[in-house]
Amino acid sequence: MKDAELIPVTIKTVTRNGLGNISLQLIAQQGHLLPTYSPGAHIDVFIPDIGPRQYSLCTEIDSVEYYEICVKLSEISSGGSHFIHHHLKAGDSLNISAPRNHFHLPAATRYLLFAGGIGITPLLAMAEKISAQDIDFELHYYVSNGQGTAFMNRLSAPTLAKHVFLHYSDANDSLRQKTPDCLLNAEPEAKVIACGPEGFIERLQDLLHKHQWQAAQLSFERFTPAPVNNLADEKAFYIQLNSTGQRYLVSPNQTIAEVLLSAKVDIMLSCEQGICGSCITDVIDGIPDHRDCVLSQEEKEENTQITLCCSRSKSPVLVLDL
Repeated sequence: MKDAELIPVTIKTVTRNGLGNISLQLIAQQGHLLPTYSPGAHIDVFIPDIGPRQYSLCTEIDSVEYYEICVKLSEISSGGSHFIHHHLKAGDSLNISAPRNHFHLPAATRYLLFAGGIGITPLLAMAEKISAQDIDFELHYYVSNGQGTAFMNRLSAPTLAKHVFLHYSDANDSLRQKTPDCLLNAEPEAKVIACGPEGFIERLQDLLHKHQWQAAQLSFERFTPAPVNNLADEKAFYIQLNSTGQRYLVSPNQTIAEVLLSAKVDIMLSCEQGICGSCITDVIDGIPDHRDCVLSQEEKEENTQITLCCSRSKSPVLVLDL
């Protein structure tokens, strides 16, 4: 991420938001503006001495004065959530990226939204937009217990309350223990939107397949990259820059991004896990081996884009629009 593309912000408020979560409202510093965005977008938050971490924007639909993020304190934190919870306070300054959205709300006449834990953050903004458009929807929100429920003030608002279904795993109402009625009969015109941990997404996919929903009806966002099973079979390949024709060898234990950075090629890079989309680059020729969780299945089948941080190549040479 280039410094010129960073947006300096000030933390307006820090508030508790359910068990183990805090919400931060971020306002632009003088001389800067917060770009508009659509529900499903996220930003990079640059943590001092740690680096960028990605958080979905969950600002109320009618607010244009601030960005809001909600951060869960992770038990296996790599430092980002721990720093935010224990060191940041109102008045502190941070740098953030402009919003990116690879989790757009598709067009539909009915929506079924499924949030696992902190996965509520992008779906809450989507639900408020859907409600404002007067489109039929259900929001199913899964948490471990009632004390952990974030955003209760917004979920209980008149515009959302009748559409919200809370599921508590300590009451034997997890997605593994009970199938919601709305999934029992496939609805061809409906779209299913989900965000949550890997196991939550996998369980939802299994239920949709079992009840004859089409795979294309589901859009989802993971917290972490999906596991890759063929690491032992990695092969070397070449990447070629379309602008110069220069080729670079990517060995089995290197990523495309590592090779390009070593060659001082200017690329965008943030999460390095294939979940944020900052390094997506156009492919001119060759067949990518997609390893990311950002591009949709349709986009992957087109083979016109690749995430440089984690994906590889099925062809001996991959020509990139660089």
